[in-house]
Amino acid sequence: MIRRLLSFIVVLAFTFHLAAEPATIPDGYRTVEKAITAKINASSASREHTGYLGVTVVRNDKGLPVVDDVQPDSPAAKAGLKKGDVFTQVGEQAVKTPLAFREWLQSRRPGESVKFALLRDDNPISVSTTLAAVSRPLKIGGTGGAPRVFLGLELGQAKEGEGVKVDSVLANSPAATAGLKVGDRVFKINGKELPRATALADLLGEKKPGDVLALLVKRDGKDIDLKATLGAERIRKGGGGGAASGFISLWKGDAFRVAVICVEFSDVKHNPKIAAPVDIENAFFSSGKYTDKNASGQPVHGSLNDYIREVSSGSLKLDGSVFPWVEVAKKRSEYIQGFGTSNKTVLLTDALDKLLARDGKDALKNFDGLLFIYAGERYQTNRGAIYYPHAGTMTHQQNRHIYFLGAEGGKNLTPIGGFAKEMAQVLGLPDLAARTENIGSEGLGPWCALSNPFTTARPQHLSAWAKEKLGWVKPAVIDPTVKQKLVLAPIEDSPKECFKVLVRPDGSEYFLLENRKKKGFDADLPGEGLLIWRVVNDRPILEESHGIEGPTGPTVHLTAVPFPSQANNSFTPDTTPSSRSPHGGGLPVHITEIRRLPDGNIAFQIGYVYR
Repeated sequence: MIRRLLSFIVVLAFTFHLAAEPATIPDGYRTVEKAITAKINASSASREHTGYLGVTVVRNDKGLPVVDDVQPDSPAAKAGLKKGDVFTQVGEQAVKTPLAFREWLQSRRPGESVKFALLRDDNPISVSTTLAAVSRPLKIGGTGGAPRVFLGLELGQAKEGEGVKVDSVLANSPAATAGLKVGDRVFKINGKELPRATALADLLGEKKPGDVLALLVKRDGKDIDLKATLGAERIRKGGGGGAASGFISLWKGDAFRVAVICVEFSDVKHNPKIAAPVDIENAFFSSGKYTDKNASGQPVHGSLNDYIREVSSGSLKLDGSVFPWVEVAKKRSEYIQGFGTSNKTVLLTDALDKLLARDGKDALKNFDGLLFIYAGERYQTNRGAIYYPHAGTMTHQQNRHIYFLGAEGGKNLTPIGGFAKEMAQVLGLPDLAARTENIGSEGLGPWCALSNPFTTARPQHLSAWAKEKLGWVKPAVIDPTVKQKLVLAPIEDSPKECFKVLVRPDGSEYFLLENRKKKGFDADLPGEGLLIWRVVNDRPILEESHGIEGPTGPTVHLTAVPFPSQANNSFTPDTTPSSRSPHGGGLPVHITEIRRLPDGNIAFQIGYVYR
């Protein structure tokens, strides 16, 4: 009782300190609430590519932009542009150099109508045309923002001459309606042989909801022709807003209920000091009382629910139940693919079979996701294996489940940081870790729990990009060409303390500015200050103040990653790193005079061009 009273007094004093500490707002500077904001000019045109006109523009003897060549069948050719035409104005903007013309054009999108003022043989004329796209790449699961198709089928191994085995069929899905059953062998789809399970994803990527698939399957030695009408991917309860991770829709609810399934093996048992459900429930779902030490004696700073509550600024509560341990039939090593099993979900299936047989078929109703905790220390294995911490989806008894998985920890209970990244993925966010096999995938280092999470008792926050995806941060949108002086308080204090700086008027490229401070679950950050996230193609890239580019950037000179640093107190087209768009064009972004204020706020100027 005395300990709780003392904790309450400390929290009350800290809260009073935060409320009483005066904010430093220099003269002439604006807070987020008073900033001059802009609106995103959303367009139905492509939001990933630069508009295409189809001209080569050079400098004439007066330095003006002149047409040197016109590509046949291009928007320029259809508008009647000719070699020798001199551009004097594009849209409402006068242009005097080929560079100015190029930068204006590269800020436009395919599908936009544009008007040009020209001089042809010294006579002024005007023409209009609609910009096209240079290319129209295909996308997985449809194009142009169309909903992804849904079949409801999970395939297993393929055997030459025997087709691809059906491992599961989701209830009430197009596959179930078509009559597909577990154990069927799929030979052909639309007359083409299905060589492997992954080929199905390629095929579905070219389809849209309503398309019909003709399937040739073998069942009990007989060939059967079936037809399945594809549906749109279903969004689970509380979801919406599209799928960020590729398989799980973004969670938009205010609570997320997790069923924790504790799994032990014939050869590996759980730590008897860790009592399920009480000790594990405290670690995951308690509120404000998971302090001091955990059941195995390690220091703790809050539960996973406390972490989620802080990172979401109170927008999401994590709740759920922990089921008593279930023992599966095989040894722990026998569930690894290639060691007696061919499917990564066999362990999960066996655990759920045991659980439902013991606790009833409705034991998992009213849960939004599953967490599998396997007994013992973390099994050291490669990415993609069953024991590698991960999030995913599985189908069991025709019910689709979203799940994540981690180790109990053996002697020492796994800290909540061992589950923070996977919890975020269950909410629909992608893995943002560096992938050396993907050129340009440099990761975000320790600055976002989706990249290099602190697998300790105090995992760090997510990036502003990740928080905005889930609606946990609501940035003020600003036009970088409008001059203003701004102040940002730490984002840990408020979900409004964030700016979105438009590079493209349609919002397809922008910067997110957040002030990160070593406090709360961010207390172990290696540095603090202004983080600048470039968002292009809906993926964040960290612009490090120290200016070292490439995959090492987020992971070296860590105290100099946030702005300002000894390397930079500005971020402009002429600094390193540069604010120039990798696609060319776009609005010029000049963020200058970045400085820390005594209370931890960050002040800076935007739109002021210093040479």
